[in-house]
Amino acid sequence: MIRLQHLLGGRWVDGEGEGTLLRDPATAIPIASTSAVGIDVAEPIDWARRVGGAQLRAMTFVERAELLSSFADKLREQRPSYYDAVLANMGANKRDAAYDIDGAIAVLRYYASLGRVLGDRRTLMEPGTDQMTRSEDFRVAHLLTPRHGIAIGINAFNFPAWGMFEKVATATLAGMPSLAKPATQTALVAYLMVRDLYDANLVPEGVLSLLTAGGRELVELVEEEDTLAFTGSADTALMLRSNRTLLARGARFNAEADSLNAILALPDLSESSPSVDSLIDSVLTEMTIKAGQKCTAIRRVVVPLHLVESVTDRLVARLSSLKIGDARNPSVDMGPLVSRSQQEAVIAGAALLAQEGKTVLGGAGSIKFVDVDPQVAAVVAPTLIQISEPGSAKLVHELEVFGPCVAVIGYRELDEGIDLVRRGRGSLVATVVTDDDAAFAQSALSLGSLHGRIAHLTHDGAADNPGHGVVMPQGIHGGPGRAGGGEELGGLRALNFYHQRTAIQARVPVLEALRKLSAELG
Repeated sequence: MIRLQHLLGGRWVDGEGEGTLLRDPATAIPIASTSAVGIDVAEPIDWARRVGGAQLRAMTFVERAELLSSFADKLREQRPSYYDAVLANMGANKRDAAYDIDGAIAVLRYYASLGRVLGDRRTLMEPGTDQMTRSEDFRVAHLLTPRHGIAIGINAFNFPAWGMFEKVATATLAGMPSLAKPATQTALVAYLMVRDLYDANLVPEGVLSLLTAGGRELVELVEEEDTLAFTGSADTALMLRSNRTLLARGARFNAEADSLNAILALPDLSESSPSVDSLIDSVLTEMTIKAGQKCTAIRRVVVPLHLVESVTDRLVARLSSLKIGDARNPSVDMGPLVSRSQQEAVIAGAALLAQEGKTVLGGAGSIKFVDVDPQVAAVVAPTLIQISEPGSAKLVHELEVFGPCVAVIGYRELDEGIDLVRRGRGSLVATVVTDDDAAFAQSALSLGSLHGRIAHLTHDGAADNPGHGVVMPQGIHGGPGRAGGGEELGGLRALNFYHQRTAIQARVPVLEALRKLSAELG
C-alpha cells in the first residue's frame, strides 16, 4: 500500500498515524493512505511565496514555458503508470483516464506554447493608452505584474490530474508559485505526478507544493496577494467565499461549482434528423465517461414534445446494452463511482428526481454487474427519468445528481425550452442541437447570460466538435450563478487572475519607456 506524502517547504513530509485510506472502488481494497496530522502548512506556504515566487518572477515567459514543457514531457513519459493509478483509485478505464491524464499534459503544452509567443519578457502591458486631461501628452496605460503571493488550487475528486495542472499551468506562466490540494480520496495520481516531477529535478524550489490530505486551514492562511481557486460543491464554495480572512484580506477567489448542464434540441429537428443521432451519442458519452462524474456532464435533455418518446426510447436501448462493473475487464463500458458514499448520494438523488416523473431506466436490480460484488463495489446502473410536468418540476433544475443520471424534459414552444434550460440558474455548458444556424445564434443570445460555454452540435459538424463535456484551454471554463461565478482558462485570459492590473498615469515618453522595459527586460 502506497503512503502519500506532502511536498512542503521543498521536501517530502509525512503526517502522523494511519490517516485516510484510499480504496479501490471496484473491490473496496485499500490501495493507499495519507495523513495531515501534525503537518505545519503555514511556514511552507510563506517559504513558497518568497522562494518560489522570486524564482518565477525572475524567469521570462519563455523560460516559464520551457518549465511547463518539461513537466509535460515527463508526465507523458510516465503516462502508463498513471492509467494504472486511475484504474485502482477511481475505477476508470483507459478511455476515461485519458480525459484526466492526457488533458493534464495537453493543458501544460498549450500554456507552454502561449509562453513562447509572449517571448523574453517578465511582465505585460495592455495595448494602447487613453488621454486623461486636456493634454494629449499625459495618458494612462495598464501594466500587468504577477502577484507576490501563492496560488492555492483546491480540486475536486473527479479530475485529480487535469484539475491540478490547469491551475498550475496558468499560475506558473503568470509568475506565481502553486500549492495544489487534490481531493484526498482520489489523490493518488496527483501525488505520483508531482513525485515524478520532483524526482526528475524539474521543480524549482518553492514553485510547486502538494498537500494530499487536510487543507481546511488553507483559507485562513491567505494573504493579500494570494489567489484561491476552488473546484467542487456549491456548499463548499460558499463556505470558502464567505470566510472572514479571505474577505478581510481581499485575496482573489475563483469557484467552479455545481452545474445542471443541458442539451437542447430545437424544433427544426425530426425523429429522422441525423443530428438527433449526434444528440443521442453526446448524451450517452456524458452519462458514461467517468460514470457521469464530470462537472460538465449533461444532466438535462430538453427536447420538443415530438421528440420526447423517440429520444427516450433510443437512450434506453443504448444504455441497456452497456456492461458495467470492474474496468479491468476489457468488455466493461462503464466503471464504478469513486466511492460507496458517492454511490449512496447518486442513488438517493435519482430517487428524489424520480418523484417529478417516471424512471424509464435504472433502479435497484435493473442490471447485472460484471466482475464485481454489488454489495462492496461502488457501482450504479444508468438512470433515465422522464419528467411528467416540466412546467411545475423544480428538483430537476436544482438537484445535481453527480453520476450517470439524466432527465428528459419535453417542451411545446422554443421559448419554453429556453426557459427550462435557464432554470438551472447558471451552468458551465449547454449544447444546442439544430441544423438551423440562425436559430442556434438566437438561442446562444438567449442562453448566454447564464452559461460559461455554449456549443453548437450538428451531425455534419460532430466530428470537429470536441464534445459537450470536454474543456479546452482555448475557451473559458466556468459559469455564472450556481456554477460558481468563476472563470478559468480561455487562453491568455487565464493570466488575469494571477496578475495585478495597475493603471500607470504618466507622460507619453515615460509610458513608452515602461512599455519597452516590459517587453525587453520585465
